Amino acid sequence: MTGFRLASFCMVIGIVLLNGCAVEPIEEGWFTPPAQKPILFPPSAVGLAYEPIEIDAPAGHTIYGWFIPADDAPATVMINHGAVCNRSALFPYYAVLHDLGYNVMLYDYQGFGESPGSANLGTLLPDADAALDHLQSRSEHGTDRIVLFGLSLGTLPTLAQAARTPNGIVGIILHGAFVSESIPPWSFPLVGVIPLPEVLERVAAEHGELNPYGNIEQITLPKLFIQSPQDLATPFAGAELLYELAPEPKQLVEVFGGHSLPVLIEPSFAEHLRIFLDSVAPGEDAADE
Repeated sequence: MTGFRLASFCMVIGIVLLNGCAVEPIEEGWFTPPAQKPILFPPSAVGLAYEPIEIDAPAGHTIYGWFIPADDAPATVMINHGAVCNRSALFPYYAVLHDLGYNVMLYDYQGFGESPGSANLGTLLPDADAALDHLQSRSEHGTDRIVLFGLSLGTLPTLAQAARTPNGIVGIILHGAFVSESIPPWSFPLVGVIPLPEVLERVAAEHGELNPYGNIEQITLPKLFIQSPQDLATPFAGAELLYELAPEPKQLVEVFGGHSLPVLIEPSFAEHLRIFLDSVAPGEDAADE
């Protein structure tokens, strides 16, 4: 990671913490979660060509994203991002994936970045599905093989999508996977939920399609779990439980750093991604061997 990228990431974290949207009560125990609105910089700022994309979501709003091509990419990685941040904070991830030779598609859920509306749990999966539909309709090299990459909160729609085994999906990556019982009370406000038992029960009832327990056992695709024992937001125990419930093929790798830091400070992070991606979407040379 270059000094520019590391310095920029530190700036990202500061702006994310200071520039969330105002929170408003939705109902008792629920409120609009903080969501990073400013787009900090596009991929061109780190030297990558990209295509801005606009996608019509089922709820009637437009979601905005980027498609970052790589020459002769064997596959495309679609990132479902986490709470608070938007796609522009993910440059360490898309830069690493591009360096490995893969196309990357990123987008923002409703209420994040340029995507209008208010952030809420109810639009996560419909927006993720709209983004996936868009990617499946593209014809660039490598878009016929897709790897879903869920980060933190984004692991929920990733699991829900993979449980249906959509067309063209060859594997999933989960960084910061969790179950509600494993995360500390202070994590819930990041998604607009006061961690009271009755509120959590209502969340589970109203958003059952995002239930990781109900989804993980149905996923027969190759799965890579990336988790840090130092992660305080989505502790290791949650990912470990989901890993145990997941059918083969699967792999769990431990990385060093806090919730979002391993991509920057874990020397083996990119290598873990490379090994998994090359196994589920080998390039033409490897496929011919």
